[in-house]
Order: sequence, then C-alpha cells, then structure tokens
Amino acid sequence: MKICFWGNIAASLNGRTIGGAELQMALLARSLAGAGNEVVIIDPHISQSFVTPEGIHVLNVPEWNSGLPVIRNLTNRMPALYKALASQKADYYYIRMRSYFNLAAYRAARKTKGKVIVGLAHDLDVASFIKKFRYEYIYKFSLVKLLTQYIPNDLAFSYILKRADFITLQHEGQRIKSSSIKGKQAVFHNIFDFSLMPLTQSAPHDYFVIVGSLTPLKGAYNLLRIVNMIDKKNRIVVVGEPKGKQAEKIYKKLSKMSNVELKGRLPHQETLQLITNAKALINTSNYEGFPNIFLEAWAANVPVISLKINPGNVIDEYGLGVYCHGSFAEMKECIDSGKTEKLDKTQMSKYVRRFHEIGIASYNFLSILESAIMF
Repeated sequence: MKICFWGNIAASLNGRTIGGAELQMALLARSLAGAGNEVVIIDPHISQSFVTPEGIHVLNVPEWNSGLPVIRNLTNRMPALYKALASQKADYYYIRMRSYFNLAAYRAARKTKGKVIVGLAHDLDVASFIKKFRYEYIYKFSLVKLLTQYIPNDLAFSYILKRADFITLQHEGQRIKSSSIKGKQAVFHNIFDFSLMPLTQSAPHDYFVIVGSLTPLKGAYNLLRIVNMIDKKNRIVVVGEPKGKQAEKIYKKLSKMSNVELKGRLPHQETLQLITNAKALINTSNYEGFPNIFLEAWAANVPVISLKINPGNVIDEYGLGVYCHGSFAEMKECIDSGKTEKLDKTQMSKYVRRFHEIGIASYNFLSILESAIMF
C-alpha cells in the first residue's frame, strides 16, 4: 500500500513538534512505514527532500516560494502542490486540518484514482461556522483573513468531507450523522510513542501543570478565573505562551499571582518532565479534539482535571482523572481537596498502551481501510 500525506510534518519527524495534528501525521507515517508500507510526505515548508530511517520519503515543493506574494497561493502554490501530490499516484491520500490547500490532495486522489482519507483533528472541524466564529475566529478577527482564509478553509474542508472515502474520528463524539456524508466513518485513536517519555520519574511535586498556547479557544479566560477561585496553597505551573492581545493581558495578570509560575514555551522534553512530576494536568479549554497532552500525562500516570473536555467520555470510563462538566465550582473543589490523589494512577498508562500505543497504530489504521471495521 502507498499512502501520501502533505503538510508541515518534517519538523515533527525530526523531533520539533509544530502542533498536535502535525505530530499525529508524523506518528502515523512512522507506524505505517515501519509495517512495510510505502509512505510519502509532501512538505512544502522544507528546502531539501530527505528519507527517514523508517524509509519515509519526505519531498519538498521547490516552486512553493516563487511568484508574487499576494497571489502566489493560487498562481503558484496550489498548482505546484497538486503536481507534487498527483505525481505520487498513491493508493490513499491523507488530509488533516482545515485548509483550502487540501483541495490539491483531493484533486490528486481523484485524478489518479486514489482514495481520500480525512482525519478529523479537532471537534471544531465538524462544528457549525457560528461555533467556529464564536470560539476561534472572533479572537483573531480580520476581515481580510475571514474572506481569504477562514471561509475558504471551511468551505473546502466541508466539500472534501462530504466526498471523502474514509473519515477517521478521534473519538465517538465526532461522528457525523448528516446524510450528506458518504464516506465510512471509524474511530482511530490518537497515537502515542512511549519512547519519547522521560526515563526518570520522581515522586509527584507540589504543583499542578497546564500546558499549551494561551488563547481564548484554549481557555485562557477560564484559567484566570479558576486560578482566582482556588486556594492559594495550590501552585500552578503554566507552560506555553500567550497568542493575541487578549491572551497577553491574561498572561500579565497571571504573572502577578503568587501561586502561579509562568514557564513560557519550553522544549518538549522539559515539558514532559514537568508533566511527569505534577500532581495533575489541568485543562481549561473550550474546544479540543483529543489532546495529545492528555496522552502525555496519562502515559506518566498523571491524572487530568478537565473543565470542559472529555473526548469520548474516556476520563470517566477509564478513571483517568476528573471531568468537571464545565463547572468552575467542581474544578475548584477537585483541586483544593486533592481529589485525584484517590485515583488508581497505574491504570492510566495501561489505558494509553491499550488504545494509543504506536506499535498498534498501523494495524488499527489498515483495518479501517481494508475491512471498514467500525471501532
């Protein structure tokens, strides 16, 4: 089987994670290549093509930066990306994240009679435009971006989603019930690589940790609110940088709080070490998909205290932490009372190994493609 990915994936293959979606594509590519499949990645963000130790061919797009900046997305980049993708004549073309450039991959698949796989990367992927605007676009609003990026990205993604051959869901809550969806839908769990975890783990320290960019979508306002509510004996370590003017104001307020320690952006290994030694990982996001950071915490047997995010109800079903049902009072009580200390933490890494370990990813993925098993 030959499968072709595209996107800013090379950095994640080389250990420099750009984002959760890119990391998941890199891990899936590695797993498939390790199982003997032919894997190609078209990455227009690199200057030199290369081959990974697993045999993944990572190819650049030389024409990507040519042309006039104002119009080159349509005049140069889209045609060049389509040409690079179509030349692979892959059996499957994998698409992830909302971008109108995905049309190049869709067209390439149809031209070469390949199958189209859409991997959902976020709950907002299947949300209404009103929800996307309310929780994401409004905080980085620009009329130019709305007309040239947000709306085109959403329209293109919706068009492809309706026509894809396969749609992989991060959890059951993302299943699309609309009759307009023709492709086979199946849950394919996010992948985790235990080899990336720190080798040493000390006894839990006296802090809770929150990790990720500080944005309204990621719950920056919620974080400020809960920090103001909890007992000041609870130390909160924040890893991540603010994005946008609103988040910067919140970050400044957090910096003045005696029980908050702002770490800024850290290398991935340092972040993992902080998670590994924390009492619990706190999540205050308004919307997510299936956060990679949850897997990183559970792999270290660290529970998650989540305000609004409980993908597929796994936190409750497998005893992976405390889901607060959107209640700030419930989250405050959980943090102040040390509720997560009563959980059986050894079950958390077992859950990750059972459903998310990279060693089982290729088998699960190919099962979806070859027999359309609905997990």
